[in-house]
Amino acid sequence: MKQYLNIILLLLFVLTAAACQGDEAHEHAEGTTYTCPMHPQVVQDEPGTCPICGMDLVPQSVEGEAVVMTDELTFLLQPTNETVISSVPAVTPEQKVVEASVEMEGIITYDERRVYSIPARVGGRIENLYVKYNFQPVQKGQKLMEVYSPDLVTAQKELLYLVQSAPEDEALIAAAKQRLQLLGATDAQINRLIRTGEASYTFAIYSPYDGYAIGLNTTAPSAIPSEIPIRQANTGGGMNGMGGGDAGSASQRRMPAAGEEIQLREGMYVGAGQPLLRVVNPNQLWAEFNIPAGEVSAIAKGAPVQITFPQLPGEKLEAQVDFLQPFYEAGENFAKVRVYLPGEQKIARVGQLVSAEASYTTAPALWVPRTAVLDIGTRSVAFKQVNGVYKPVAVTVGTIEGNQVQVVEGLDQTDKIASDAQFLIDSESFVKIND
Repeated sequence: MKQYLNIILLLLFVLTAAACQGDEAHEHAEGTTYTCPMHPQVVQDEPGTCPICGMDLVPQSVEGEAVVMTDELTFLLQPTNETVISSVPAVTPEQKVVEASVEMEGIITYDERRVYSIPARVGGRIENLYVKYNFQPVQKGQKLMEVYSPDLVTAQKELLYLVQSAPEDEALIAAAKQRLQLLGATDAQINRLIRTGEASYTFAIYSPYDGYAIGLNTTAPSAIPSEIPIRQANTGGGMNGMGGGDAGSASQRRMPAAGEEIQLREGMYVGAGQPLLRVVNPNQLWAEFNIPAGEVSAIAKGAPVQITFPQLPGEKLEAQVDFLQPFYEAGENFAKVRVYLPGEQKIARVGQLVSAEASYTTAPALWVPRTAVLDIGTRSVAFKQVNGVYKPVAVTVGTIEGNQVQVVEGLDQTDKIASDAQFLIDSESFVKIND
């Protein structure tokens, strides 16, 4: 009898346990959906097999046990590309002024104030030309050419007539001399004319400047423009059967534009005001440099500049900034800086490429180690220390001098940043900045 009682109790225990498990499975199954691992479009509310491949369905989602987050664990769950845990030492930005410099590239050019144009004072024909090629040395007082001009012949005869027939009329004589001077005659030529009493049919043109002749083109052009001949006039004499006349019509020819080569050769006619040649004095030269737009505001007139010559190692010139061009050239993002080379130069030549370093003092600003700022292409980033971790922040940098960099925006003097930002990332794509 006792054995039967034990069997009955065992059966009751088994039935009760099975009922409890069935209830738990039913409750669990009510909130679970099942899907095929190979065909996720197959979804059912109860276990079974996939009608496509026959695989057993698996639970699609199972509710897990909730985890309570504490403050100690919150920073660990930040996205990996927004914070970094590192033992890199932190540094604080320093407010100070720094002696900085900027490197520039440039070229030696003429001092435009020493490029002179010698025009024709009177119309006429070039009989003899003594300056025949570019960069021919020219000295002050040197004879450049001899010109036959009817106007000059007439003016000479008027002066001789007054001197011989009315020597007491000093006012008229002075006016005749002045006319010759305005036509380009020198005092020595006028005195020789009065002393000899003979008019010269060719008048020499002398250089009023020292330097070198430039912009000459002594080759005859392929198509010679039509030239209006000088009218013959009855003045009682002339050269080769020609007397005085009006050469003003020769000035109707086209004048050369600025920088254009001047056609100059013997036998050609020139008009009053036409440029004959240009003379440049290379004793004073300029150096013009390109400076980046971001640095131009820091450079001021008088800033010291050290000029070096790549073709001449060891040669240096000390100079100062004299002029900052107030506009940019079309299509360029560089400003022009002009420097006057001191004294007569033995090593500088026009057209020579040179380098320079201009020194200046920056305005008070925050400075950090250069390694603390990382350039990721589109922006510059520093890692600021917040609650024991480093977070990337965008910064705007200014001048870079040696191993320091100027921070214009993005940091305060009280911030602490990583001293070496490169060690905190694996690649540029790692950094995510919250703007």
